Amino acid sequence: MPKASSSQKQRSGSRDKTRGRKKPSIAKPLAVLAAVVVVALGAAFYLQRSANDQAPSTPAASSHNTHSPISPEGWSKGNSLAKAVLVEFVDFQCGACAAASSRVANIARKHGAELKVVFKHQPMQRAHGNAMIAAQAAEAAGLQFKFWEMHDLLLQRQHEWAKVPDAQSLFLRYAAELRLNLARFRRDLWSAEVRNRINRDIMEGQMAQVRSVPAFFLNGKPIPNSRDEFEFEQRIVDGIRSLQ
Repeated sequence: MPKASSSQKQRSGSRDKTRGRKKPSIAKPLAVLAAVVVVALGAAFYLQRSANDQAPSTPAASSHNTHSPISPEGWSKGNSLAKAVLVEFVDFQCGACAAASSRVANIARKHGAELKVVFKHQPMQRAHGNAMIAAQAAEAAGLQFKFWEMHDLLLQRQHEWAKVPDAQSLFLRYAAELRLNLARFRRDLWSAEVRNRINRDIMEGQMAQVRSVPAFFLNGKPIPNSRDEFEFEQRIVDGIRSLQ
C-alpha cells in the first residue's frame, strides 16, 4: 500500500485533534442568564411590595362606595365648616315648605354653631305654575348677595304671588324693597346662569329620589318632615351628636 504523504498526515492529524476537542456548551451561559432573571424579578417584586406598603390606602373602594348624591354645596346658613349638614329641597310655591321654613330657621339659630343648613331648589312645575320664576327671583337676588332676604319674602308672602298670572311684577317690587339693582335683577331673572343653578339642584333632587317637598337630608341621609317641631329638632340634634 502506498504510504501517505507528509501533507496528508498533517491534515489527518488536524481532523483527529478537532474530533478530540469537546464542542462548546451553552448550558452554563443559560444557567447564568436564568439566575440573573430570577434575581431581577425578585428585586422588582420586593420594590413593588415596598411601594405598596408605603402608599396611603384608599378608603373609598368601589365595592364600598356609600357616597351620597346630596351635595353640601349651595346657599347656606349656620357654620359653613360644621360636620353636620342639613339639606332642604324647597318649592317656593309649596305651602308645606313655607310652614317648614320657620322651623328650619329656628333650628339654624339654635344650633348654627354645629350645623350647616343648605338650600336646594325643587320647583314642582306641574302643580305650581309660578314655582320656577320664584326660584329664578331668589337666584337673581342671590347674585346681588340677597338670596336669603328674597327667600324669606317669597315664603312669607306666598299668598300674594302664588296664583297671579304675572308674578314677575311682584318680584320686581320685592327686589325694589331689598334695594337691588332692578335693571340687573330683570336681566338675571331670565339668564342662563340662573336657570343652570336651579337645574343643577333639580337634577340632584332627582338623583336623590325626591318625590315631594319639603324634603330633608341630614348628613346625606333622608329624614322625615315631622310636623312636630320638637321631634324634628331632636332628629337634627341626634345627627349633630353622632358626628362628635
